[in-house]
Order: sequence, then structure tokens, then C-alpha cells
Amino acid sequence: MMQVTLILPDKIGAQHHEVSKLKAEGLEGHFTLLPAHIDYVSVLVPGIMQLTIGNQEHIFAVDHGTLVKIGSSVRVSCRNAVEGADISQLHQVVEEQFKEIDDMEKKARSALIGLEYGVIRRFAELGKE
Repeated sequence: MMQVTLILPDKIGAQHHEVSKLKAEGLEGHFTLLPAHIDYVSVLVPGIMQLTIGNQEHIFAVDHGTLVKIGSSVRVSCRNAVEGADISQLHQVVEEQFKEIDDMEKKARSALIGLEYGVIRRFAELGKE
């Protein structure tokens, strides 16, 4: 069995022991980890993470993060996570909250690049005078 720890920036979001299966989504696509799986590292994208413990499913909407499996220990570190019972509701959280934040960050980065370019261009113009 695996021990899964979900780590958020300000707290431990969840700790589960006796996890028999973990499903998540990384840059390379969806994947499943079982206890005998080799050590593994993945960059997580906003999506759904499912843990199987006995006959129960624990479902989380997770934001960008990383997953590291070493032996039977799995550590998931992400910016935000929401646990829930309704998978369709959690998909909605991913779409509305996590991906919206990602779009706002892209716009902010783009604006910052424009400002940096303007400053560099003005310095170059000053050097010509």
C-alpha cells in the first residue's frame, strides 16, 4: 500500500495511508500508480486526482504541482486542492478556478514582458544619443 501526502503552500492538505491506487494527470497525460510501481516523478496540470482506499474513492481537484513517488511514499505538492465527492463538480472547479487563474497569470506575464521590452528599447535609444 502507498502513503499519500497532499502538500499545499500553507498546510498539509491531506494524508492517506493504505492507498491501493492513485490516478492523476500530468504533462504527459493521465497516469495510474499502484503500490509496486517504480519510483516516479510527474509535473501535474490542473485536473482530478483519485485515491482508492479499500472500497472508497477520495477525489481531489488539484492545481499545478508535482508528484513524487519513492517506494511506498507519494508526495503531491500543489498550489491548491479541493476535495469532494462529486467528480463533475470538481471538474467544474478545475475549469472555473484553476484554469482561470492560469489564464490571468499568462496575461500578467505578457504585460510584464511588454513593459520590460519598452524599458530595454528606451535604454537602447538613450545609448544612441
